Amino acid sequence: MLVPISWLKDFVKIKLPLKDLMWKMTEVGLTCESFKKIGDETILDVEVTPNRPDWMGIIGIAREVAAIQGLKIKDLKLKDLPKKSASLPIKLIPNFNLFERWTGIIIKDVEIKPSPKWLADRIRLMGHEPINNVIDITNYVMYEFGIPMHAFDYDEILGAEMKVQKSLGKEEFKSVDGLDYILPKDAIVIKDVERIIDLAGIKGGANSGINNASKNIFLHITINNPVLIRRASIALGLRSEASAIYERGPDKGGVIAALNRATGLILDLAGGEVASETIDLKKTVISDWPLAISFEKLEKVLGIKIPTREVIGILERLNLNPSIKGGGIICTIPTYRGDLKIEEDLIEEVARIYGYNKFPKTLPTGRQASEKIPYFFDGSIHQKLREILISSGYSEVMTFSLISTELIENCLLSPKDHVTLENPVSLDYEHMRTSLIPSLLAGIKINRDEKVLLFELDKIFPEEDYKLSGVVKGLTFREFKGSIDIILEKLNVENFEIEFETSEPFWHPTKRARIRIDKEITGSFGEINPQVLSNLGIKGVIYAFEFEVAALNKHSQKIIFKPVSEFPPQIEDLTLTFPPKTRIGEVIKLIPNSKLTDIYKDSYTFRVRYQDPKKTLTDKEVEEIRNKILSKIKSKLGGILKN
Repeated sequence: MLVPISWLKDFVKIKLPLKDLMWKMTEVGLTCESFKKIGDETILDVEVTPNRPDWMGIIGIAREVAAIQGLKIKDLKLKDLPKKSASLPIKLIPNFNLFERWTGIIIKDVEIKPSPKWLADRIRLMGHEPINNVIDITNYVMYEFGIPMHAFDYDEILGAEMKVQKSLGKEEFKSVDGLDYILPKDAIVIKDVERIIDLAGIKGGANSGINNASKNIFLHITINNPVLIRRASIALGLRSEASAIYERGPDKGGVIAALNRATGLILDLAGGEVASETIDLKKTVISDWPLAISFEKLEKVLGIKIPTREVIGILERLNLNPSIKGGGIICTIPTYRGDLKIEEDLIEEVARIYGYNKFPKTLPTGRQASEKIPYFFDGSIHQKLREILISSGYSEVMTFSLISTELIENCLLSPKDHVTLENPVSLDYEHMRTSLIPSLLAGIKINRDEKVLLFELDKIFPEEDYKLSGVVKGLTFREFKGSIDIILEKLNVENFEIEFETSEPFWHPTKRARIRIDKEITGSFGEINPQVLSNLGIKGVIYAFEFEVAALNKHSQKIIFKPVSEFPPQIEDLTLTFPPKTRIGEVIKLIPNSKLTDIYKDSYTFRVRYQDPKKTLTDKEVEEIRNKILSKIKSKLGGILKN
């Protein structure tokens, strides 16, 4: 919002130096961090928060500046409008679900011409080029009051009838600035008996706009449904000062004053005569409302006691008409302060004008809960998993929770198994993911390095469970499998079994497995289905894994360190051969304290450590242990010691 200082001074005296004024405005929430100079004029650049539509007008800013300085605002003196001296009919058909209030007046025999210098200069200060006197007046009053208005060429309103309704969608619309639009569904439009003549709250129509030949005008102000204005504005990619105000909600009670202000200026600068009574259609009475604040709650919420006289003074400076009643204050809230609805809103008003910097600086006090709260989130397992994988050479990525139908189908999954958004912002973000692997594969696709290791730890849907997934390119299976072994080892997960089956179709039909711990499926891993890689345009072999984080956390154990044995171990290598398709994981389970160190053709070498914490083992005792191990391996797996 641009605020020329000279215009601001029409309503309030400026006592503070410019930088002090900007700081004070920022301090109370009306952020003003910069200004610019145009000739001798200083223009503030003010950031207006969504809850304060009254700040979208010079008068609203002036009220705030007056409150900051403890001054009274200069009231705008409106002239009494002349009585109707001509008669031009107009029929308005409202829809109070779309227009909460519809106000207007007809002016006959105006003269369209350039604006006088003072008006044109102020329009330029707001960043626009003047057009003609009538259009410039509507813009001028909008900037002054923060209430948009629009002037129609009365003679172009076919049938002298206007009806407000929702668009059906796909209608063609040409705006006053000559641009063509295809309207979305449910935009608010105004029609005459044949055509759309206005995209309400956003842009007027070219077919009813003011031009140099216009003689009779219909000037109107509407209070529109802010949600529909916002949706239409986004759908069209069309933002205007009017739509920005309507999205916030302009002053419902200020429309008559704004209409009278604009009408008076038009009569002064464009001539003409009033040709109708003031039309004011509304479903309910719009008036100020009472709101109470208690001294007890004020002190409790703020944590300090502000003298009653000062509280009253602050509320008076904000034009809230306070009066003491019982243990609190009753205020009368003007219609331009639609943000003040509950007691806490009034407390905030007192606090911000009093000054947050005046509050004593204290550290918060409290006690640590002895028990975990129900919604406590322990992220320690997440951090540990990240550390394990990063130290193993993986790079963490964060992908969107929403994925496309194309990616789902390329990974041989079904969109029907995914939660689908009714109104996605893009077809690329249409479904909630059920696995992290498709998004990671998309990351592999765009990464041209020969060796890529990616992982992600995040939620899948609809369960909202956390999963840890990783994909690798450029590694052998043994190197990849080492990552899974490290995860289980670092978490001290024991007694897990590997089963060579999974249900997800993106795994290779024969090169995939799942990990089971105490009958609970904890994760799966393997090679990605070649068909998936072909669909995604990925060359080579890709391995991946996906773990249930909650299951890993459940089965992880604290590592208990035991003293190192005083007695030396005996270490030897055993080279074994096995029948085809023997699972080496089952072999390792039969050989305590062993590690697979080498593979050559059908021979597997295991390094075995023999050690007793109470004594040094003799060769004979080691031989007995070895024979028991070899006997188990031969009877259960058919493995034999290679000479």
